[in-house]
Amino acid sequence: MMINEELKEARIRNCLTQKRLGELMGYKGRTAEVIVQRWEYGVAPIPLKHFRRLSELLGIPLDHFIP
Repeated sequence: MMINEELKEARIRNCLTQKRLGELMGYKGRTAEVIVQRWEYGVAPIPLKHFRRLSELLGIPLDHFIP
């Protein structure tokens, strides 16, 4: 499974909207939702600096982010 698909499944499993996850990652307003959409669709890569926080929030092992 690709990381963008795993990200989306984990977000849904944790009952988070795209906007809420973006806000928890430090983004504000509409940008919060758009950023997460881009990650989930594979349009934009997830910045390395966010891997640890996403791992904590979503329960995804940190090594899943490293190909």
